Amino acid sequence: MVLRLDGKYNTYIGKLYGRQAMRKYAYVTWFFVLTLFFPLAILWAESISERVPVVSSLETISDSKTSDSDIQNKNEETEEPEPEETEEMSEVTQVKDPLQSVNRAMFAFNDKAFHYFFKPIYTGYNSMIPVQARVSVKNFYTNIKMPISFFNCLFQSNFKGAGTEMLRFVVNSTIGVGGFLDPAKSRFHINKQERDFGQTLGKYKMEPGTYLVLPFLGPSTSRDAIGLAGDAVLNPLTWVSYFFLTPIESLGNYTYDSVNDLSIDTGNTYESITKPAIDPYIAVQDAYIQNRKKKVKD
Repeated sequence: MVLRLDGKYNTYIGKLYGRQAMRKYAYVTWFFVLTLFFPLAILWAESISERVPVVSSLETISDSKTSDSDIQNKNEETEEPEPEETEEMSEVTQVKDPLQSVNRAMFAFNDKAFHYFFKPIYTGYNSMIPVQARVSVKNFYTNIKMPISFFNCLFQSNFKGAGTEMLRFVVNSTIGVGGFLDPAKSRFHINKQERDFGQTLGKYKMEPGTYLVLPFLGPSTSRDAIGLAGDAVLNPLTWVSYFFLTPIESLGNYTYDSVNDLSIDTGNTYESITKPAIDPYIAVQDAYIQNRKKKVKD
């Protein structure tokens, strides 16, 4: 009787492990399919958007200002532009935004999610958790994500930056108690290298492409959206979530990381851009494009 029960138990365990293996195989297959499909979909949208005329972010703010500038340009066709004017015109960022109606709808969704979901959560979180504890959690996640900056430094031939990231990781993982502290910066003045795969693609002269607003993630471009897929592959949390966590636990992990970051920033960066703006969508778009442009040049 015991042998029969043991045999049934072993058969049950074997089937259970078989199902888990099949599920993990399916998850890996879907992950790589989506990783390949997402960039291809972005490039397909990019090919469509190439037929749409490029507009500047400043032109969409006010039609009246545009018409006045057109009249002034017609009256001054015979005059040579001054050097200062040409420099100012060169600073105007050209933005491809053929999906503006969809992007505006997604921007409105993200804005509501920020004010009615994330903001109440991090406000309550701030009232319960001391700021030093929240900074320690951010340091821990930043230390884990070191391979993203490290490998992108290598991809950009920034070997000094790669060495800096490795040194920061060693110092913070040991003296910094597993990364919860940041003695590399506070004691040794070794600053973090902010590098990502979208920036790497920009270094290799890939154009930003079509402007996108992603759900929950916010502003992006077709180039940076592809970069997100590359950073996900380099992020150890992606592999930890797959091998050791359930989908619900993985979602909770990423949500907690995002809420903790917002709790430190307290939404000041986002609201300082959107509150005083006549058109918050254009304000966020311009701030994002200018910031990414600067990072690619650095």
